[in-house]
Amino acid sequence: MNHDSKIDYLELNPGGNKLLFRDKRRQLHLYNIKEQKKQTLLNYCKYVSWVPSSDVVVAQNRNNLCVWYSIEEADKVTMYQIKGDVESIERTDGKTEVLVDDGANTVSYNLDEALIEFGAALEYKGLDRAVEILEPLELTPETEANWKTVAKMALEQQNLYVAERCYAALGNIAKAGYLRKVNKLVAQEGINNFRVQAKLAVLDKQFHKAEAILIQHDEIEEAMAMYQELHRWDESIKIAEKKNHPDVREFKENYFQWLLETNQEAKAAEVKEREGDYSTAISLYLKGGLPAKAANVVSNFNVGVPQDQLEKISAQLISSGMHEKAGDFFEKMNILDRAMDSYVRGHAFRKAVDLARRAFPSHVVNLEEEWGDWLVSQKQLDLSIERYVQAGIFNKAIEAALSARKWNRAVQLVADQPPEIARPYYKQIAKHYSEVR
Repeated sequence: MNHDSKIDYLELNPGGNKLLFRDKRRQLHLYNIKEQKKQTLLNYCKYVSWVPSSDVVVAQNRNNLCVWYSIEEADKVTMYQIKGDVESIERTDGKTEVLVDDGANTVSYNLDEALIEFGAALEYKGLDRAVEILEPLELTPETEANWKTVAKMALEQQNLYVAERCYAALGNIAKAGYLRKVNKLVAQEGINNFRVQAKLAVLDKQFHKAEAILIQHDEIEEAMAMYQELHRWDESIKIAEKKNHPDVREFKENYFQWLLETNQEAKAAEVKEREGDYSTAISLYLKGGLPAKAANVVSNFNVGVPQDQLEKISAQLISSGMHEKAGDFFEKMNILDRAMDSYVRGHAFRKAVDLARRAFPSHVVNLEEEWGDWLVSQKQLDLSIERYVQAGIFNKAIEAALSARKWNRAVQLVADQPPEIARPYYKQIAKHYSEVR
């Protein structure tokens, strides 16, 4: 490992996987041996040491005592204001003190022994010891974070009894109850049983993995029941269809009814759209306040719908402020005057101009000017220039070019104008070129 300054302090942690060192420039560094990564912890470091038999680091920086209770998260440092210099760390009879010499006498600062113990237990003594340390402590943000850390590690190590205890301590009754059921199953079948592994996959939100495990063991009903418990009926129905389940029709009807009862009209509409019942899908999309999806069904599948339903779709699109979408819808339905109106209201001028060129040629010039005015209101002056040119409104085009400081373009535009229009602009442009010499 390369380092460009002389080292004056060097020490490994008890596990021998982290190296703490300080150089002559008073910079404190931590080197993770397993990951082969170095990071700087502190500048102007006067004193540094590992707390005996732990992974806690104590260091001094000017008048600050810095303590890293969890060196894995090096950015989380606890700071204490002190006067004087740290002399040593003493750890006896379940108490850890930092001794500071302030010139006249020695002052001791107590560290949080529970946090020190917890870190050491997690690193060297296992999860059970970590839980023992946390048990008597009240739930604070720090201890809550520690319970979560143990829970995560317990699930990774498949120590499900510890995981259950952690979620109970955190007040997550749903997960604790779920793990209790899994633990009962483990007691009967063992941790490697496929049902146990499927339930653990569900806990980890790996639902497709759980499904694959169950289907591999021909537990079709159980795989479907898993999705039904999670209210993922569509996934359950997919399995029923794939495996040609005799009750698949009944499942679909039950799912559709459940969606309606729970006011999930949009989801119910998707089901009907997939089944090709477009009329019901459109009604449900409108009921669920999704006029854009209703419009897509009409235009994508060329569905013939009654006039009153068309009016409902367009009215909902407009009231929702989706003017451009309403314009697209009207254009596909060949109601071109309303399409034009919607495009303009939604400031979709490109579509409006394209439509005007095809169907309303006399509107093009006015639309180009309106587009330019809108761009100016949006402070997009450089884009507005060409719109005014297309509309033949040259005084607005020149003013937009001047405001956008597009001097060369302004010169080109002015050169094409008669003298009585050009003269005031020539003065303005000349003044600019004079100022920039």
